[in-house]
Amino acid sequence: MKQSLTEQVIEKLKIAILSGEYAPGDRLPTLRDMTELYDVSRSVINAVVVDLETTGYIKIVPTKWIEVADWKTEGNLSILSDLVRFGLLNNKQLEDLLQARRFLELECVKKACNNATREDIGRLFALLIEEETEDDPKMRSRYDLQFHYSICKMSGNMVYGIIMKAFENSAFPLIALFYNDPEVYGIVLERHQRIAQAIKEHNEIEAETQMRLLLEHGETILLQRRS
Repeated sequence: MKQSLTEQVIEKLKIAILSGEYAPGDRLPTLRDMTELYDVSRSVINAVVVDLETTGYIKIVPTKWIEVADWKTEGNLSILSDLVRFGLLNNKQLEDLLQARRFLELECVKKACNNATREDIGRLFALLIEEETEDDPKMRSRYDLQFHYSICKMSGNMVYGIIMKAFENSAFPLIALFYNDPEVYGIVLERHQRIAQAIKEHNEIEAETQMRLLLEHGETILLQRRS
């Protein structure tokens, strides 16, 4: 879908801020200057400013200027998702993200062992059948994301599911790195099956062990490919 002018300018400014072209504390051009810089109307720039302030990218000093917010310490999930989407995560940020994901998913899989219903488990195994028979790497990536999201929902904690869902689209390029390699895919699928079986048997220790092995395997590959 084609982006609107507002969306195009928002994306350009987000990338400029996240890449360091505009550092925290820097002043952005005036509203008038931005209309000329991006060749858009004042109404477009007004909408851009509202969006960037709402998502934590900028601060407005009334009647004075607009400055870049300290998004590294005051940022939210939206900014983290944008870092992934634009491919601007540095190695330290990627390690932080992977560590946070590990913490979240290990907690979710343990809770899923106690809270998953028979219907939840049935849907999880049905998803694994579709995943196993899929040949398209992109679809395999989608099934992988759906598998992890399903476990977060099965934890019984609504917030865990929302957090995982927030990264679904932006995390797709990272997940897709795995699925062009048949050997890697085989390892991932086997771990998925073991995790699902452990949840079915209400075996927290086994579920946590298999999830940890799965995530550590993925982390190793991602970090190696960035080095």
